[in-house]
Amino acid sequence: MPASDSARIRVLVAENHPSVRENLRYLIDAEEDLECVGVAKEGRSAVRLSQDLLPDVVVLDEDLPGTPGLEILAWLIGALPSVGVVVYTLNTDVFEEARRLGAACVAKDASYEVLLRAIREAPSLASVR
Repeated sequence: MPASDSARIRVLVAENHPSVRENLRYLIDAEEDLECVGVAKEGRSAVRLSQDLLPDVVVLDEDLPGTPGLEILAWLIGALPSVGVVVYTLNTDVFEEARRLGAACVAKDASYEVLLRAIREAPSLASVR
């Protein structure tokens, strides 16, 4: 039985690479309990869309044009503390700082199952910050 819209986890994808961005949108929308509500390709739009859409989770590339991902993460934690964040990047050097700020972290070379699990768990991480 499909999840109702109210039970779906609303996800914003902030990713600079077009094919990765679209693959994530497709992957998320293919899950009955997840919904991609928007995509951002650079830092400023990630912040604006986070404010406008108030997603449950932001999947955040650390390497976004305009504003570094860790700066966006710190802003999200301060301004929208109920939003869960999954840092999704090849740069695993940022994981320690991202976790300290309260984000889940997934390397881009991990399986999609790992990413989907992190997205599903991110709202509970936000609730204990």
